[in-house]
Amino acid sequence: MLMRVQEAVDYNHVHEMHADIHSRLENWRRWVIVRPHGWCTHPMFKNFRASKQWEASPHISTPVDTIDAALIEKAVYALPDKHRDAIRWWYVHAGNPVAMARRLGVSKQGLADLVCVGRTMLKNLIGG
Repeated sequence: MLMRVQEAVDYNHVHEMHADIHSRLENWRRWVIVRPHGWCTHPMFKNFRASKQWEASPHISTPVDTIDAALIEKAVYALPDKHRDAIRWWYVHAGNPVAMARRLGVSKQGLADLVCVGRTMLKNLIGG
């Protein structure tokens, strides 16, 4: 019986040289991501929490820089198809890596490489 060895890929690894662009892409992710409850609530009550909820978890989120997020969106759109799809998968969709690698026609390591090269392209394109 022949056993196949599965390659282990750490998709959460971000190189130190990509730290700045990664934080900008995280900001972009929070701007782009669609929340299922987004339009169901009046904007005035969107972040409403009862006083007991604030006492239990006084979390105040970091505001989204919408201007930078729009700039990142424009730059991501300008990437080559495979790199753009890999970046959108990593930051926005975060689905099954095997299915995404298969869809792009690359190995699992190839998908991680597309994300890494995509970050480098964005860094060179817009700085950061």
